[in-house]
Amino acid sequence: MARMDVRCNVELPVNVIMDGSNSTGIESETKFTSLSLGGGFIELPPPSIENKIIGLRYDLPRYGEFEILGEVMRIEETGIAARFYNLNRDAKLKLWDYIRENISDDFSCPYCGKKNTQKLRRCDNCGWSLNFHSQDYLIEHEKESFIKRFEVKSESFSIEDIYKVLNFVDVEILKIGKNLDINEEFVGSSQEMLNVFSMIRKIAQTDIPVLITGESGTGKELTAMAIHERSLRKNRPFIPINCAAIPENLLEAELFGHEKGSFTGAVKQKMGKFEYADGGTVFLDEIGELSPNLQSKILRFLEDRVVERIGSNVGRKVDIRLIAATNNDLKSAINRGTFRKDLFYRLDVFNINLPPVRDRGGDKAILARYFLNKFSKEMKVARAFSPEAVDAIKIYDWPGNVREIINKVRRAVVMSRESVITPGDLDLELTAMKVDEVASLKEVRYSIEKQKLIEALKYCNNNISKVARVLGISRPSVYSLRKKYNI
Repeated sequence: MARMDVRCNVELPVNVIMDGSNSTGIESETKFTSLSLGGGFIELPPPSIENKIIGLRYDLPRYGEFEILGEVMRIEETGIAARFYNLNRDAKLKLWDYIRENISDDFSCPYCGKKNTQKLRRCDNCGWSLNFHSQDYLIEHEKESFIKRFEVKSESFSIEDIYKVLNFVDVEILKIGKNLDINEEFVGSSQEMLNVFSMIRKIAQTDIPVLITGESGTGKELTAMAIHERSLRKNRPFIPINCAAIPENLLEAELFGHEKGSFTGAVKQKMGKFEYADGGTVFLDEIGELSPNLQSKILRFLEDRVVERIGSNVGRKVDIRLIAATNNDLKSAINRGTFRKDLFYRLDVFNINLPPVRDRGGDKAILARYFLNKFSKEMKVARAFSPEAVDAIKIYDWPGNVREIINKVRRAVVMSRESVITPGDLDLELTAMKVDEVASLKEVRYSIEKQKLIEALKYCNNNISKVARVLGISRPSVYSLRKKYNI
């Protein structure tokens, strides 16, 4: 790897502490002859080192004494090259001040050595910034050197590795799709999910109704929770109600409440969910299962926001945000006459459609690994997917979506007696699939090859050189594949 830190010649006294043959510390007084933010060269007779970790104590002019750890990287006849091991932020800033004062003013780039007679602010040979006296130099340099180090290391990454890194950056650093740990299962870096995260952020700060659509198991309730937790109502109740799980004769009382004696079994007064959620959010899941009678009452509630308990002649005005979800096609239900058009347009002010797992590309493996790590940690076991298991995860369509991934991975962690989880542990044996569901080898290769090329082009912003490095092929091969798949 090319030099990524400014190095300068110095004569800075340093005490080196290293383990002796009898495990006692041996301290030698010597000096740094060159120094950078990442390490330095120490003038020292070739030592007999049993432990590569050494102690370094040096005194910086104006700043006092510092004691850090170093790792011996190279031993030469004149001394040792050591990498700094635990340089904290304060020590690093003060060390940089010392290095900056000692950078040679011989018009040479301290990175590549090229003469810089014109005193350019950036080396026209290696591209590194030479504006050492800028107030923001160190911050920009650290970002630039990290990107260059990552670029070198990422040459050996697979597309799956790159997705994992992007997902970590999105979720853990940028907090995309992560809201106070309520939606950890919202992992993924596919463009489809990034679009969902963007919509959640935009709609959360408003109070308009949201209709969430998507297949069963795609995370509709998690989406509603994410909206609530990012809204101004986050400190008020979030009330989820599954309209398909409660009988019609009980659902009205559950939503609106009832007075004592209003019907058989109403032995006491009860507050409904709409009243209880005052100031917060109500999430109505499976809204398409509502009866025509309840559809009418919810439509009226949305118009005047007044809750009237069963058996009561007076109502109470409440302030709630309503989020609804369905896995049914409500427009088809309208055409069949089973769902009210006016209610649909009241609910469908803003629509978020959740993509099924089969359309989320590399997210299949990312989701599976996320839950594998989660369940392994919970059960205090060490588990990993075999290469065959990863291939099976990528090929399988996951009709049950995220919920099916959770169930299969949890079962595999519990049932597997080995540390490596196989396709059989996941109940994803290819032989168990129906014959008409198994594509030919040529079709599978075509599909995977095309998908990987699309993902690489998207990740590399259509930079052909980078795509070639990521995929481990030549530039002409990339052009050939683009032509082959008409991309």
